[in-house]
Amino acid sequence: MAETTQAERQKSQRAEGMMADMTLTPLNATAIVDSLSVATTAMFTLEIRDSVGSTNDLVREFLSADDSRGVIVLAEEQTQGRGRRGRRWHSPARANLYLSLGWRFHGPVERLSGLSLAIGAMLAEAIARDYTVELALKWPNDLYHGERKLGGVLIELLGEQNGAIPVIAGIGLNVNMPVEGTEAIQRPWTDLATAFGAPLDRNRLAAQLISQLASGLMDIAGGEMHNWLAHWRQRDFLHGRQVLVEGSPTVAGTAAGVDQNGALLVSTETGQSVVAGGEATLLEIGAAG
Repeated sequence: MAETTQAERQKSQRAEGMMADMTLTPLNATAIVDSLSVATTAMFTLEIRDSVGSTNDLVREFLSADDSRGVIVLAEEQTQGRGRRGRRWHSPARANLYLSLGWRFHGPVERLSGLSLAIGAMLAEAIARDYTVELALKWPNDLYHGERKLGGVLIELLGEQNGAIPVIAGIGLNVNMPVEGTEAIQRPWTDLATAFGAPLDRNRLAAQLISQLASGLMDIAGGEMHNWLAHWRQRDFLHGRQVLVEGSPTVAGTAAGVDQNGALLVSTETGQSVVAGGEATLLEIGAAG
């Protein structure tokens, strides 16, 4: 093995220092807001907390107040972070993005069908615009790189208030994830630092995601959900693959995309099933869940 040169050692030390700087740099409201448009800052109040139980729960409290603006909560750490079906979401401090966005939707609830897919597509578009990373979207709410999970979306619709539907979109995104403490994660995972090949500035990334979400939600309010479902289809992780969808009923077959409402289409021996909700698992040996 060739001896490491002084230049190589210095380069390695600089890279390690950069990673340390990125992972230790706290979220900063000023840094994020300064990167947002005036229109976006007018839409949302931004809150950053050091530690919360769940960002979704905190957004729910804000939405109960009489304020026409939406709210975005970012936390350095979640002690009770959760994903779909109440699963625990691993949320180490100052490593990833734990973001929940709440706003009041004015319009028929049917326009929100497929919202978790649309939010996932917005995240993928925002990341891919500035970072060379191959991204895929797994029905109904997961973001993948290769066969490993990068992040997820959790949507909550609250009861109608004053003619509007309060909506919460919770987002967990692995950014600079430390390996320590991940032993309990049951499914293959990765983070953006690994996928991109370098640590990422979470403040810059948060601003990029918020900008895209604000723009995308304006599209949804204008009845353009179909455009975001089209973006989602371009990154369909399951398409053409054998899946088992646990729901009511359980369906096994070949994933064949999604319909205009974001429901999963599954081709079976007896025809095509339309699955509005459930958990999709790949049946391929060694594939991601």
